[in-house]
Amino acid sequence: MKHKMEKALPFRFFIIHPKVAVLEWDTEPNPRLLKLLIGFQKAILKEFKEVSQITQGYCSLMLYHNCEIHYINDYPNSLCLLFDSLSHYSFTKQKIWQIPVCYEESMAPDLKSLANQLNISTASLVREHTSASYQVNFIGFLPGFLYLSGLPKVLECRRKARPASRVDRGSIGIGGKQTGIYPIESPGGWHLIGKTPYPLFEPKKKNPCFAKAGDSIQFLSISKSDYLELEKQRAQGTLKIKPL
Repeated sequence: MKHKMEKALPFRFFIIHPKVAVLEWDTEPNPRLLKLLIGFQKAILKEFKEVSQITQGYCSLMLYHNCEIHYINDYPNSLCLLFDSLSHYSFTKQKIWQIPVCYEESMAPDLKSLANQLNISTASLVREHTSASYQVNFIGFLPGFLYLSGLPKVLECRRKARPASRVDRGSIGIGGKQTGIYPIESPGGWHLIGKTPYPLFEPKKKNPCFAKAGDSIQFLSISKSDYLELEKQRAQGTLKIKPL
């Protein structure tokens, strides 16, 4: 008599702390997986009351529990069954955000050097960067730092050999296959090609970061005078970020 084989898990399951489990998918980041991860988080938080918080990566979820995980043998299978039932859960409609960026030299210290490295003109670099639609995969590294996929292949590059000790808030960077925005002043190793006046992280708000995983980001090129006007509005507290 043959024994029925258990279904293989769609993810790897690890216990890294008595109260923390990690689910890891063995694949490259892609839009379909991102949608599944967003929906899976919602389902887990609804069905497993002992899960208090979830942190998302490109291809992983870290589950924080309010008690020690004692049911290790059954837990992965229960999560697997929930994952297979995701079609029964509604997915929140994602938003599109347009971020104004000044690409002028005074606000783009690495624009020329990166263009030379990529063997394209600065105008082509800006055109390529603003023509793409980027997707927020997750938020991390710094509070409010958006990890964005969708960078045109022609703009892919190595990170700086020597990271900068200070990167201004609002700086737009390119590193590897990604582009991103520094929400606060910090060190950084990405090539800085522009700057936005938008308030990207506001800790006093209920939702400090304006965007969420799954949202789309578009960059809009603006002049330095436009940047300064928006910066003035920011200082006055009247500059608001609204989705398209």
